[in-house]
Amino acid sequence: MHLWTSLDTPLGRLTLVGSARGLSQVYFPDEAPNLNGLQRLTDRSDSAWSSVKVLVAATQQITEYFAGTLRDFELLLDVPASPDTFRDRAQRALRDIPFGERWTYSRLASAAGSAQAARAAGSACASNPLPLVVPCHRVVPASGGLGAYRGGVAAKRLLLEHEAGNQ
Repeated sequence: MHLWTSLDTPLGRLTLVGSARGLSQVYFPDEAPNLNGLQRLTDRSDSAWSSVKVLVAATQQITEYFAGTLRDFELLLDVPASPDTFRDRAQRALRDIPFGERWTYSRLASAAGSAQAARAAGSACASNPLPLVVPCHRVVPASGGLGAYRGGVAAKRLLLEHEAGNQ
């Protein structure tokens, strides 16, 4: 059973979706997730207790992240993985980027096993179902600047500045 909840953050209201297996989606305020058939966290039921614990932990850790008291998320993640695809390897490699550090798309591509696939690394960042928690915001172009971000450039800037200020 998947549940959802929302959380007010400096980025605006995020929507979190999770199951007993882990957090599966983070949506930004300007996204319109399809929540049909999903139960809202406030509708707590005994059958959904494991899912409730996942979302409570995610909400708490995201709050602590923005308070500057948490650097590394330690959450169960419920994302389908195909270990043979570059995208999945790149999305797993995102988890290795330390708090406050920036990698280039080329570096991410190398970490995912294909040094020449910088553009594909950018695509993997854009399709990351767990932005913020799986820190694709820490990936920037080698040419400078911030690059694109699913939550918008202002959100990416805010996250990078937040991490730089909490080193």
